Amino acid sequence: MFKNLVRLNIRLKVPSYKHSHIFGAHGFHTSAKLFINFDPYKTLGVQKDADQKAIKKAYYDLVKKHHPDVNKETDAEEKFHKIQESYELLSDKDKRAQYDTYGQNFDNPYGSGGQGGYSTGNPYGGSGGGNPFGGMGFDFEDLFKQAFNGGRGGSGGGGRAFVTEHVGDDVEILKSIPFKDSVFGTKIKVNYKAVDSCNSCKGSGLKTGKAKSTCPTCHGSGHATHIIGGFQMSSTCGTCGGAGVTINKGDQCTSCKGHGVEEVPKSTEIDLPPGIKDGSRLRIPNMGDSPIVAKDAFTATKNGDLIIRINVQDDKLFKRVGNKIVTEQDILMTTASLGGEIVVPTIDGENVKIKVRSGTQNGVKLSIPDKGFPINRNVKNRDDMEVLLNVKSIVPQTPVQRALLEALADTINDNNAKRSQQHEHFNDDSKGEQHDNEHDSKLHKIGKMLSKFFNLEKS
Repeated sequence: MFKNLVRLNIRLKVPSYKHSHIFGAHGFHTSAKLFINFDPYKTLGVQKDADQKAIKKAYYDLVKKHHPDVNKETDAEEKFHKIQESYELLSDKDKRAQYDTYGQNFDNPYGSGGQGGYSTGNPYGGSGGGNPFGGMGFDFEDLFKQAFNGGRGGSGGGGRAFVTEHVGDDVEILKSIPFKDSVFGTKIKVNYKAVDSCNSCKGSGLKTGKAKSTCPTCHGSGHATHIIGGFQMSSTCGTCGGAGVTINKGDQCTSCKGHGVEEVPKSTEIDLPPGIKDGSRLRIPNMGDSPIVAKDAFTATKNGDLIIRINVQDDKLFKRVGNKIVTEQDILMTTASLGGEIVVPTIDGENVKIKVRSGTQNGVKLSIPDKGFPINRNVKNRDDMEVLLNVKSIVPQTPVQRALLEALADTINDNNAKRSQQHEHFNDDSKGEQHDNEHDSKLHKIGKMLSKFFNLEKS
């Protein structure tokens, strides 16, 4: 079914070929008496009891073989015309029955200009034969039968009415969710506004008891005609949108002003899958806007979709990298140097103890298995959580702390570390002691220095 229909009628000056033809609203017509001087069955190479499928297959095979654009034999065009005329006759059930009864010279029961008359020859001249679209690889007659299925109102034999389908716009909204919900999934409720059928008129756009009127612009045809460069072309009527009918102002629904739709609040609940990413878009069919068109027997409507774009809120502790959850943990330089144990929170709400090895450097990552994001939305199969260690230096707050750090600097021979004045003065006084006792150990000096700081604290 076509969403937008543009009708195209082309009128051409048709050259005569064997018989006179008229290209009008109902097809090709000829005079009442028609003559053919060949057997159409033999021309197509089929038996008289051949079905339509066999006739069509034979016709297509012969068209490919004898088309003048392909076959350069001198009589190719004449054969092609015979093939075209034979197929036109045998593909029509009534004409075929008349030929089978009366032979080559049979009367056209419809008369001159009658609907559905049998045509011979090529109305376009050249090598196109009786079918102007012959040799293109497909049958336009079948195409239009399938597309329009008998046209609006149908024609005997069960054809159904032509219905134009209008599709509304999509509605997109933004929904924010906590970081934890993006891990485990959740059910959310969304409230939004959308265009929907008017409750007062049920989408008809009419007051109760009123009816639509014939469009004053196109007079019910649904299209406007234009002549451009000798071609007659049709486009959808701008007044009625191709419907052929309009609603008079006095007959319009007072709620929707004849549009058949109005903006209404809507609400829906959806389940978010576990592991959903920031920026993901979820599409819910038929929950968007209704098309802005009044409904009738020849108008089908379909709502657009509701699109929910997910925004995952930032978390103070955790962030997502791929399917891993990453958190940062500060540790003191003493823990990093000596090793130890730290407690790390997880997105599950649990605290996990992990060991820190002695000599751990800044920026080292430790893994906690099965505490990351679900893989392929399976909460039983989760990626790892990574703990990024930030080693923090110690800033001495008391003389004792400074003394200990200076003592540590002495033990590891860190000559770049700054010393306090007391330490420097102690070193000056110790020169005599070192002179008196050259075997005094460095550890003994550190002990004396620390004792001096402790004594200062007591005083």
